[in-house]
Parts: sequence; structure tokens; C-alpha cells
Amino acid sequence: MNKDISRAIELFRNYKLDESREILENIIQIEPKNIEALVMLGNIHSRTQNYGVAINLFQKAIDLQPDNTEAITGLQLVRNILQLTNNYYFENPYTDDALYEFE
Repeated sequence: MNKDISRAIELFRNYKLDESREILENIIQIEPKNIEALVMLGNIHSRTQNYGVAINLFQKAIDLQPDNTEAITGLQLVRNILQLTNNYYFENPYTDDALYEFE
């Protein structure tokens, strides 16, 4: 299996995300607790903006190995992206009132 993960990483680095994703999904079907495959697949879903799937994959890796820094970092990165997106789309009513005041 290690050879397959190496191939998936190589494909990921060459921006062949669909091919890499397929390999990793096959690995996870055989070895559902393969942390390296879970994290790598989380990175692919994060890069393709499938943030919900990425969060679930990173969280599963963290559940299996709580000190996995790559999974923790990936999860935090996705959360930060989603927070920035929310801040962009939703105004803060405490600071944006001045935008709507007319004299």
C-alpha cells in the first residue's frame, strides 16, 4: 500500500487530483484507518473546496491519532477558510451601521 500512497502524493503534486483521489479512496476502502491516506484525501478535498468532506476526513484522522499535526493543521486551515468566507458574506451589525446612515 505504501507504493500506492507514494503514487497518490506524486499525482497530487502534479495537480492530477482526480487520479490521486481515486487511489486514496481505494486505499481507504481496504484500510479505513490509514491515517496517511485520510489526511492526503482531506488535502485533496480542501484544495477542491469540498470543505465538509475535508473536515470529516481530517477529523477521522485526528480521532485515530490525536497528535497528528498534519491533520490538525489541515482541519484548522479549512476552518479558517470557512470563517473568512463567512466574514466576507455576512456583515457585522456592530461595525457596519455607519455604512447605512444618511444625513
